[in-house]
Parts: sequence; C-alpha cells; structure tokens
Amino acid sequence: MVHGNSNFDQKYYRRFFDKYTKSEFDTYVNWADGWIRFLDRYLDIKKGNRRKLHELGASLGYFSRIFKDRGFNVSASDISSFIVGKAGRIQKDIKFFKFDVEKDKTEKKYDFIVAFEVLEHLENPEKSLKNIKRMLKKGGTFVFSTPFPTKRSLADPTHINVHPASWWVKTGKLVGFSKTKVIYATFVPFLYRISKYFSIGFPIKTNLPYVNSTCFLIFEK
Repeated sequence: MVHGNSNFDQKYYRRFFDKYTKSEFDTYVNWADGWIRFLDRYLDIKKGNRRKLHELGASLGYFSRIFKDRGFNVSASDISSFIVGKAGRIQKDIKFFKFDVEKDKTEKKYDFIVAFEVLEHLENPEKSLKNIKRMLKKGGTFVFSTPFPTKRSLADPTHINVHPASWWVKTGKLVGFSKTKVIYATFVPFLYRISKYFSIGFPIKTNLPYVNSTCFLIFEK
C-alpha cells in the first residue's frame, strides 16, 4: 500500500493523530514553529508580504499555518484526500487540495514551495523535482527537509528514497536548479508540547534515540 490509498492513509495517520482535534493540531504547530524559526537564519521568510507559498505533503498544514500567519499567500496540498479533508475542516482560511507531485501538473506559479519530510516517501523524486521546478516562479525557492540515512530512517517502510545530502544536491542540479544549500539540524524533543518556544533547533547532525535530526535543502530556480 502507498500514500493516497484511503485505508492505508487512515492507518498511517493514526501514528500522529488521535481525533484530529484543534488541540492536537496546535501541538504540531508548536513543533513546526521551531523548524521555521530555524530556517529564518537562512531564508527571507519572517514576513510574507503576500508572496505565494505552496506546501506539498502538507498533512494538516501546521507549517502552512505559520506561513499564513506571517503574511504569505498560502495554499497546501497532499496526495491523501483523507488528510486533505481533515485539514480543510481545521483550517478554513487555507486552501487545501489533493495533488500528486509525481503525476499532476498545474499552471500556478509560486515564490516558495516547501515540503517537510515528504520526498523520502516518493517513488520518483527526480521527476518530482522537475515538476516542482516548473511550479516555481523565476528566482523562486524550493525548501525541503528529508532524513539522512540512519538505521532508524531506513527502517521505516514508507521511506523508500532515503539518500545522503550529496545525492539530493546532485539530483537538484541535474534537473536545473541554479543554487543549492544543505543545512543539517537537530531539534530538542518533546518540550514543544509545553510551548513553541521550547521547539529549538541547532545546526548539527546527530543520530541519537528520540532526537529529531534532519537535513534541510534549499534549491533556487
């Protein structure tokens, strides 16, 4: 089974959500807030100024919520119609729609496209990167995170494309992105449940139990 199948998706998202309540959602917004504040060091994203931003693989759209509140013109999509329906009920001021970045096309153009912990789930990330580049305005930026190879990241059966950062950079250049940047990050676990201000990231790479360490990549068109 793969993402996009309703039965699979309902089982998959039970790993993260119990009743899809606003309080559950707000906890994940706390978590995501630390990720975005970490990226503030490397990107001009503190103020949206109505720039168009699209989130791929958005789930309930907790990252989208933060960008919306910062003044971006935000839309969000996911391959799962199940989770798109849940997201739309929680966040009525953001447009959510079903979209498969490996297959679907759109004529819309964006200043930013973001995808957090998404590309490792895709069967053909190179094809997806080509489509994402096509969706960006000239000078637009694609920001994504993806786990680097560890015993834990490779053990997840839904992680079908886990690669070192060098592989992603090489692939990004092959499909035509003009600039690439790699940033490793490690985040304090669990304390985000108390407050968003305890969601703190450090620019280091670690492989420790219970600690969320990932790789951010910034590709410019």
